[in-house]
Amino acid sequence: LPVTSPTTSTAIGSVALSSKSDVNAAVSSASAAFPSWSALTIKSRAAIMLKFHGLLRDHAAELAQLIVRENGKNMTEALADVAKGNETVEYACSLPQLAQGKTLKVSSAVSCTDTRVPLGVIASIVPFNFPLMVPMWTVPIALVMGN
Repeated sequence: LPVTSPTTSTAIGSVALSSKSDVNAAVSSASAAFPSWSALTIKSRAAIMLKFHGLLRDHAAELAQLIVRENGKNMTEALADVAKGNETVEYACSLPQLAQGKTLKVSSAVSCTDTRVPLGVIASIVPFNFPLMVPMWTVPIALVMGN
């Protein structure tokens, strides 16, 4: 499928159209990786996400330029897309402190405990007009939580 520049109407690249079997293969691969990924500690997963946070910061201008080229946004909007997405990545890095379970004693003989455990493979459907920010609202948090 050709990728067309909204500002020049010229083809600037192409992307493959995925089939049902492509999606099934991706889910199968993610499912195979889930046991070892979810077995890592939340601190280990957050440390990996912190490296990603730094890469987004270090390559913000390059990523923004891609958004400008593909979406026709101006550079200010594109840089904001990257920055807002990276804010959520930063939040995900703090999850070891924020996502701790807790126990509430609700009566003399009853306590309620909440725990957070990885659930499995996730997917994020992303609109074309916020290609970096919207997936960053979900994927980093899910990954740090072990999914």
